[in-house]
Amino acid sequence: MIQKVEQLVSIGKFRDYSARGNVAFNKMTLIYADNGSGKTTLSAVLRSLTKNEAGLIKSKISTNATLPQSAQIIQRLSGSDTHFTFGRNGWSGSLPDIEIFDIHFVNENIYSGFDFNDEQRKQLHQFVIGAAGVGFRQQIEQNKTDKARCRQVQEGIEQNIIRSVGNGLNASLLPSFIAMSANHNNNIDQRIVTAEAALRSANSNAVLQTLPQLSPLTPLNQLDDTQNLISDLATSTATLMNASLRETFINHCTELSENRIASPENWLRTGYHYLESKIENSGDELHLTCPFCRQNVNDSLAIIEAYSLKFNEEFNSLVLRLNTHSTNLGQYNLNALILRFNEINRINGERIASWETHLPNTIQSPLFNIIDDESAVQQSFSALNALVRQKLQNPSISVATDEVAEFHALIHEINLNIINYNQSISIYNIAITTFLRGIQTVVQVQNEVIKLKRIKLRFDPSIVSLIGNLSTEKTRLRGLETAYAALIAQQQSAAASFFTRYKDRINHYLTTVFKTPFLIDRVVHVPPQGRATLSKIDYRLTIDNVDISFDATQPNCAKDCLSEGDKSTIALAFFLSKLDIDGSTGNKIVVFDDPLSSFDRNRRLYTVQLLRDLLPNVKQLIVLSHNETFLHQVSKTTSAANKSSLRISENFTNHAAFIEPLSLETLMEHDYFKHVSELEAFLVNPDMTKKDTVLGLMRNVLEAHISFKFYRQLSDLSHNSRTFGVLITALNNPTAPVVFRVNTNRQDIINKLNLINGVSCIPHHGEAVPDYAALGLNPTSITVTELAHLVQDTLDLIDNLL
Repeated sequence: MIQKVEQLVSIGKFRDYSARGNVAFNKMTLIYADNGSGKTTLSAVLRSLTKNEAGLIKSKISTNATLPQSAQIIQRLSGSDTHFTFGRNGWSGSLPDIEIFDIHFVNENIYSGFDFNDEQRKQLHQFVIGAAGVGFRQQIEQNKTDKARCRQVQEGIEQNIIRSVGNGLNASLLPSFIAMSANHNNNIDQRIVTAEAALRSANSNAVLQTLPQLSPLTPLNQLDDTQNLISDLATSTATLMNASLRETFINHCTELSENRIASPENWLRTGYHYLESKIENSGDELHLTCPFCRQNVNDSLAIIEAYSLKFNEEFNSLVLRLNTHSTNLGQYNLNALILRFNEINRINGERIASWETHLPNTIQSPLFNIIDDESAVQQSFSALNALVRQKLQNPSISVATDEVAEFHALIHEINLNIINYNQSISIYNIAITTFLRGIQTVVQVQNEVIKLKRIKLRFDPSIVSLIGNLSTEKTRLRGLETAYAALIAQQQSAAASFFTRYKDRINHYLTTVFKTPFLIDRVVHVPPQGRATLSKIDYRLTIDNVDISFDATQPNCAKDCLSEGDKSTIALAFFLSKLDIDGSTGNKIVVFDDPLSSFDRNRRLYTVQLLRDLLPNVKQLIVLSHNETFLHQVSKTTSAANKSSLRISENFTNHAAFIEPLSLETLMEHDYFKHVSELEAFLVNPDMTKKDTVLGLMRNVLEAHISFKFYRQLSDLSHNSRTFGVLITALNNPTAPVVFRVNTNRQDIINKLNLINGVSCIPHHGEAVPDYAALGLNPTSITVTELAHLVQDTLDLIDNLL
């Protein structure tokens, strides 16, 4: 039970309140306060204590506050006090067994204006279900929290995986990434190397398209008519001369050779051509002369005949062929051809070097092995040339033909090598063409490289560990989801019974107690949906069996069907019904802050009786109100030992609220009696600082006394005209004088009344100031004795004279 509000600092109008005097609470504590003086603030402090929500107090920090917020509330149980203090870090503890009915309860749980919304139904559910469902609610909320945390951990692990793997991994790819089997990782390094090579090719595609392919070699030409060359080289005089002249020709050649004639056959042929030229020029064959001795020469000579035979057309043809062979060999530029081969090999080598970085390593580069020994080929070719030259010098002498066969074989071997080389060139070029056609776009290959790198990282130990952690969290989440479904089912089963009783009690208050035309048709529990953590209460309100809609756009909506008093009645019914079915009501401190909002007289009377009936069933009842009559009615049946009356007052100088003791009996007393008591108190303890108040009290007491006692005699006077001076004049009406209690001294009574009227009158603007000299008493200079005499005269007038 709350024993006292010990301190409230910088909270609303409680700027620096510390308890003074007897301001202790009791089993029934009634707190009177004018509107705006601090009732709502005190309720907020109690709500903050029961919910342990510091924000409710911090939001009410005093204007122009200079002191830090603080509060202290004392709880007393079995004579032992517990101090709940509020400071910078909130409350030192909480007092959960407080139930508060106030405008905040209504706004949070029932309606705000004409709005009955889902959020209010969630709050109402928490209020109604109370201890009966707190276990389920806590478990459900914990389950929701655990699931949210589990999802958060999963999301963190997933983000960590995505961040660690990189390479284009995102949330949409993550499931398939995690599901990869070990087969995906087979030969992954080589696949990455291949893909990176393909990426280089894709990046270089524009350049690759301009790179030339390899050039083939042109095979060497064989010597023209090699067999004829061999035959011509092997031809001798034996094949050109008949048997009878062969010896003469041979002997002649031998003689010439022995006498230092080089190439005797050429020498003889030259001489023979000389004779032929002479014949052609002179036409005289009979008078030919030797160019050396000038002797006559004719064709009848045996030697000339031999020469004619020797150098006939066949011989000339041989020589011509030999010269042709010699010319062809001279045009056969073997060194240039070899240089050409080597140059093409160099060019192809450079091209291969360019292609090798892009082509698959399975493609073999062509092997250049055309000529094993270039010097041997060149020597063979030189020997062949020398042989032909030798033959030309002595055409009639046969020469060996091995050099021709050897060179022919070399050329044949070289050409075979060229054929093989060209075949490999063709294969390589085909591979280049195929490769170029197969080059993908940069984006395609980049994606493949990224994909392969992702695959490799999938099986990195650190990633495998993260995936294992993720799997563990997913398993945990599935378990929580299964447990959640079971908790919801249990909660629904328990809530169904609870809310059935709750609906019955609400309708008891609506129909039996407050006698309203509307009632609650059903009250049901709605479990949290989606990611919501709170259940809500759903109910249907009817009036004359017609549903009242909570949608302002629909017919028969609450806005049109319910008055403010009706809505307040519904809210109070919801609150009281919960107390009725709550098994722990006997341990509750129940607070009502102005429960009469918009209530008519009948509902006020019902509420008074409800609070009286509630008192024995709760630990403590605290009622705050600005209606002193209501508080007085509530307190009537409770003994003085079980009730306390307090008042929240305001110091209007510093606008600071404070709590002080209050006598409801005094508060309810008529002003006439209070004023009389105050006049009597002045006589006991005269205080001239209260002079003006005392003068006003005398005037008020006499006005009230005359109006009440002579009510019938003064009935002709309108209420608006019944000033003190008018009443005195009416009392002294010569045509119908009023009879006083001591009527023999009427004028003395009238004189006393006029004196008090004159001294206590405060002229308004435009009114004449009384003639204080004529009165014989001036209020500005009146002494305490003179004022006391006037008070005594006033009391004597009401007690004895009038």
